[in-house]
Amino acid sequence: FAVLLYAFAGISSHQVPKVMQLAELLWNGITDDIPSHVTVLDWVEKCGLSITKGCMKRKTAEEAYSIIFDNSITVCGQDLHLELKASSEHPGHSLKHADVSVLRMKAGKGWNTEMIKGQLEQTIKEEGRKPDYVVSDNGQIMCIASETLGLTHHKDISHSFGVFLENVYSKDPEFADFIAKKGYARKFSHTAMAPLMPPRRREYARFMNVFDTVHWAKAILENEHLLSSHERYMLSFVRSHASLVEELDDVMHAYEYMEQLCKQYGLSHKTASECRRYINQNLMTKGDRVRRLTNMLIAYFNREEALLDGDEVHNITSDIIESTFGCFKARMSPNKNNGYTPLVLLIPLSLKVSTIDDCRNFNVSHLLARTTITDIKKWRGDNLLPNPSIKRMNVVKNIA
Repeated sequence: FAVLLYAFAGISSHQVPKVMQLAELLWNGITDDIPSHVTVLDWVEKCGLSITKGCMKRKTAEEAYSIIFDNSITVCGQDLHLELKASSEHPGHSLKHADVSVLRMKAGKGWNTEMIKGQLEQTIKEEGRKPDYVVSDNGQIMCIASETLGLTHHKDISHSFGVFLENVYSKDPEFADFIAKKGYARKFSHTAMAPLMPPRRREYARFMNVFDTVHWAKAILENEHLLSSHERYMLSFVRSHASLVEELDDVMHAYEYMEQLCKQYGLSHKTASECRRYINQNLMTKGDRVRRLTNMLIAYFNREEALLDGDEVHNITSDIIESTFGCFKARMSPNKNNGYTPLVLLIPLSLKVSTIDDCRNFNVSHLLARTTITDIKKWRGDNLLPNPSIKRMNVVKNIA
């Protein structure tokens, strides 16, 4: 019960005992002995390691699979390499946490091509065969590692689309002027203009998130009649860049249509053809910038479609790994000086209990019996780096 409260319900380790106390009060005898918050975390790590061991068992050579992998969330100079296993056949819907499982987790610094290649090679050896294909973002080290191993490598559709936007617009004077003025408008945050302030532009993967700004600017253009004369004056830069906003709005709708199609139904000859048809019909007649963008989009679908064999339907998005990272980031220690701790074992556990049906069939006692604290310490030594806060503690202690 305590493990599921933490992993499924998202309740913090300190609150789990309180919830169990309340359950005991309301439904006398419904809970066993109430654990401390430290015990809760120990149980979570034990269950996560047990699940990881099960996922890493050698499979028969007949089992087909695909790998989604990424290096993300830099914490105190440490990066977590994560590999998720999914069916090689697209499930007919956007991938959910229940559709994937953890193959490998490894914390490191300065990841390079050889390090990524080594992790993939070890996974392939343990699985007994190569994956039918792999999916990652456009990171050069990941692309080269996949190519060196001779793996069929799909580049994530969202990251690729963001790269195309960056190639076309990053050095465009009109776009640069619009973004600069939008950044200046962020200074309205402590004034009466705050409710109309534009969204913050994230520096990381900023072109993947640029459409938040486009949506805001489009709304300002369409609802100018609701603004006061002072507000229209302060936001006049949006009207002066109206043609750019309209252009990006068309691109935004095209991106949303094609991404939704490919994420929902997977990449097939049918969906690739539909995306090319949509591009030719809705974007090819636009200005020079959009035409340059369409050439990149068509080349992308041509390349990805060429990796299909017959009537195969492949997944070409790594959204599920971004979602997995995001869920873990919300639960990890707010003290970034800790780096990565054994709490990363929450990742395989949370994927295993992502639905209420999974919880109903989840045998916590069996998993706890398979793993000891010693096993966790060994796994930590093999897969995680030393805790950076220990160095700080030692330095400060010596100074004191």
